[in-house]
Amino acid sequence: MPIPSDSTHLSAQATSEMIEEYAGAVDSQFAKSSIMRGFVNIDNLQGTDTKIKRRVGRTVLKKVVAGVRPDAAPTSFGRTAVTVDTISLARDNRDLLNEFQTDFNARQQLGMDHGKELGKLFDQAHIIAAIKGAAAAAPTDADGTNYNGAFGAGSTTTMAASNDDLDPTKFYEAIAAQITAMEEEDIDIEECVVFVRPTYQDVLLNNDKLLNRDFSSDNGDFANGTFRTLKGVPIVSTTRIPTAAITSHVMSDAKNSNFYNVSAAEARSKAIIMHPKALFAAETIPLTSKVYYDDKELQWFIDSYLAFGVNYDRPDCARVVRSFD
Repeated sequence: MPIPSDSTHLSAQATSEMIEEYAGAVDSQFAKSSIMRGFVNIDNLQGTDTKIKRRVGRTVLKKVVAGVRPDAAPTSFGRTAVTVDTISLARDNRDLLNEFQTDFNARQQLGMDHGKELGKLFDQAHIIAAIKGAAAAAPTDADGTNYNGAFGAGSTTTMAASNDDLDPTKFYEAIAAQITAMEEEDIDIEECVVFVRPTYQDVLLNNDKLLNRDFSSDNGDFANGTFRTLKGVPIVSTTRIPTAAITSHVMSDAKNSNFYNVSAAEARSKAIIMHPKALFAAETIPLTSKVYYDDKELQWFIDSYLAFGVNYDRPDCARVVRSFD
């Protein structure tokens, strides 16, 4: 039998299939890890680094008087914008692909890790934008007016004393007051979500009114550590909420004025109440995965990356409860 002169006799898995396995693991883990992808609308952005969204002020109603021609009431217009100028990358470099080529678990685990980290970044950026929106003033139009009162300011509540945020009753009351204030401002709370870290979900679990059947019907299970809503607003537990100041966020730069950095005061945010309209997000590069060899570098690159940006749109649709210290 002649000695083979090429590799066509081998029953090897195609490189394209290995890349698909890796990319599939990235995509599935990103979808599993990201809570914001399905909550906030992400606009597509092409041909420029800045997406513009028009704001339209509130319509003013007029009374019709017999014999009198009604005057027209001007409607204010303005805009907000979000800039996408950073590619966020998860990269693994290898001089050989032995583990990557022969071990499906290695491909899957690497893809899952890349997907998880990018999902965390995606969610954290949105939560940071919501925290900043809750501290923002009501937007004004080009003439300096307030769009006929169409958009309000955000709102941030700071607990009165140390450890008040760990008191189930006081923490509940602070969140409930913000939800009530949103209702008073005619914001649909049915579309809102309350984001808390797992520690503060435990705090709320110890509030009897949220689980006691005398006050709430089938609202949760203490033994399973779960409950559904607070004043009708779903509770989502997430570790994406910052707990310490961030001075050099991967998406911050001079062009966006280090928007994604977090101050020590902002890092005291313990509950974020958010309506989808609170944020304005755009994406230039959707989640993309590639595996390729570079002859100049003499190494393999295993990459997953995306490019997106987020800004607050309607500050009045974002509310925050902060600890005292």
